[in-house]
Amino acid sequence: MIQEPCCIERSLPLAVKKYGWLPWQSNGDITIEKILKAVSYLAGNALDISICLPAIDIPALRLFAWYFKRGWLKSLTIITPDDQSELIRAELPAELKLTVTNHASVNETSPILFIQGEIQTVIVQGPLHTSIATTPTRENYITYAGKDQDRISQFTDTLSALIRVASKKKPKKGSATVPAASPAVPDAPSDSVPANPPSEE
Repeated sequence: MIQEPCCIERSLPLAVKKYGWLPWQSNGDITIEKILKAVSYLAGNALDISICLPAIDIPALRLFAWYFKRGWLKSLTIITPDDQSELIRAELPAELKLTVTNHASVNETSPILFIQGEIQTVIVQGPLHTSIATTPTRENYITYAGKDQDRISQFTDTLSALIRVASKKKPKKGSATVPAASPAVPDAPSDSVPANPPSEE
């Protein structure tokens, strides 16, 4: 299934709702903002988001700030290959529970978006771009939404390992390390529909 920038915010969540686990492709023209808007509401409200990606930019950070302002985002963990803590902390509200770290092993093959909400867990594995590719490039993704702990662990083992390794590094001045723990997984998420799904203005 090919996802297009014009339609992903509707087509992707519909397909994920239907199948629960969905491989899909893009032409290198889907940004992290598009993906987040498309799937985050499937998790519900009170979101705990962990994201591992090659680079973060101001538009993506301002989207996270907007989620926090609307009361949807509870905590955020960002892992990048290079230290971007100064930029990240400058763009996000001081009140947000934020963890920032970096590790050299984060690269184009390891991006993952992990969203834990009141309803279920949503995971997107695949290229997480802050801008579209200058040349069309076929890219592969997998998106999962559900409560199956075994399947969630299969997706998040790499992220958990990165968190553990990064937490052992001596932090640079002004930066923060991630606690030595795996991404939290809800034990018994609510089945209720969120009052204010993030897809709505």
